[in-house]
Amino acid sequence: MRAVLFHNPTAGPKELRGKDKILAALKLVDLDIEYFSTKEDGWKKGFDSKVDFFIVAGGDGAVRKIIDGLPDREIPIAILPFGTANNVARSLAISGKPHEIAELWDPKRTGIFDVGSAEGPWGQAPFVEAFGLGAIADMIEEVDSKKKAEGADNLLKGREALQKTLKKAKPLDAEIMVDGKAMEGDFLGVEILNTPYTSAGLPLAPAAETGDGKLNVVCFEKKHRDDLIAWLDAPQKAEPPVLTRAGRKITLAWRGAAHRIDDEVFAAKEKEQTAEITCAKFPARILVPKPLVEPEPQLLEPDDKAKSKASA
Repeated sequence: MRAVLFHNPTAGPKELRGKDKILAALKLVDLDIEYFSTKEDGWKKGFDSKVDFFIVAGGDGAVRKIIDGLPDREIPIAILPFGTANNVARSLAISGKPHEIAELWDPKRTGIFDVGSAEGPWGQAPFVEAFGLGAIADMIEEVDSKKKAEGADNLLKGREALQKTLKKAKPLDAEIMVDGKAMEGDFLGVEILNTPYTSAGLPLAPAAETGDGKLNVVCFEKKHRDDLIAWLDAPQKAEPPVLTRAGRKITLAWRGAAHRIDDEVFAAKEKEQTAEITCAKFPARILVPKPLVEPEPQLLEPDDKAKSKASA
């Protein structure tokens, strides 16, 4: 099999930050791999190669970059999560060391991964995680202005920064429509999520499915400000105290709030801005983990068969 590897050499463990090191980690897989660094000019030429699948070794930003550049979204993508939050990989249960993940790759075993589409004054922009207004956009802007920490420290830094942002946040001046129905309230932030996880590894939409053609609108209610701030201390231990609704078409109108498309933040403007958020027509396909041993079918004993027929 042939594959192109798109690698962000500044991401991931230090022992894998280099072409030779990442290729060595993939030697257990019977693959003819062509390497491209996403930090060098000409990396997009990798899309010209005929492959069975593409590999992206990097964080969520790299995943978005590769999905956006795909010439054909029917060609699968394999993810080696080398970022800090790795929200896309987390949402797809992709974890482990590179060689452990790679040994489970099977181009025939893929999952549909919706790609978000945000259309507004800027034109059309894709996203893999979220389009957001308010709190998280403000937090990203604040964190990006400071020195970046490493690994888990960076996630903690992001969560603490969001707590500080929420403490002083004011309700948004925004109108939200989900499939034609208004979503009303005093909201400190609004996140339209494609994945269960976003931002600093936060499971804000734990019930979200990445291939159902729907997006999850998550609103931070002012009345639950303190609950949300407390939840951020241990976000894996409880459901988030947020208002959620799933839909296929979300329209927004807002004033005076920053917005984000994944981790790219756009400054607040006083004039009204509008956006229409949907899933793109064509989803991506992601290689998903394959169990080492397929579960054996459960055989019914004679008594169980009788019970099964009776219940039918």
